[in-house]
Amino acid sequence: MVWIVAGLIALAAAGVCGYLTRRAHGRIRSMEATETLTTAELKELHRAAVEAAGEGVFRHRCEVVGVARPHRNGTLTSELEKVSCVWHKHKITRKYEETERNSDGEERTVTKHEVVAEHTTETAFFLEDGTGKTVIRPAGHDIDRAEKALDRFRPHHGGGQLTIGPLTIGARGSTIGFKEEEWVVRPGTRLYVHGEASDASGGRLAVGAPAERGVFIMSTRSEAELLRGENNRLLGFGIASGTAAVAAAVLLVIGAVNITG
Repeated sequence: MVWIVAGLIALAAAGVCGYLTRRAHGRIRSMEATETLTTAELKELHRAAVEAAGEGVFRHRCEVVGVARPHRNGTLTSELEKVSCVWHKHKITRKYEETERNSDGEERTVTKHEVVAEHTTETAFFLEDGTGKTVIRPAGHDIDRAEKALDRFRPHHGGGQLTIGPLTIGARGSTIGFKEEEWVVRPGTRLYVHGEASDASGGRLAVGAPAERGVFIMSTRSEAELLRGENNRLLGFGIASGTAAVAAAVLLVIGAVNITG
């Protein structure tokens, strides 16, 4: 029975690695097949589409590169470190202890973690190149390799609540402490954005996540750096998937032999 369980675990691992392999392959294909446009080129495409079909129907997969600039309402301020930025995200993770009992009735204390607060901004910002500005709509998506402005563990010394920045968090049970993390993109940061340009929002042109299934990437890394990383993942997950599949087959055969024998 142990061999069967081990084989099923290996089979599940092969499935996960296979999924990650396909995901990396899809991102590589999407980046390699998508044209990088300047703001001027993108706006010219949009103008031609509006003249031909009117506003609100333009959709075009593209990549844009430039430096981040605040949108019309000015810069944002991150919630924990109060950094002036165009995008920010924070996550607060509670670390605590819990007593568990095994099948023999023996107790043990284990350390666990739970995310108690997490937020990513949705506010649009500009991406500026030498030909103009393109509106970027992050819509709550992460930005790859954003600057980590905060990475701190705050021990908990008792009390039912804890105030972190503007947040009030309950500290129930055997709370050890809280890990505070925050990421920001400051004005002037160079970004690569791969997504879909659309004027569906009142005829206003912006680049964001595809309306249908598709790849959306915002990154402080260049396209070349991203492709190198995805190719490395493709190779690594591919090898891991094949290895896990072979191991699963061997373990399941051994388990079947032991059962029938």
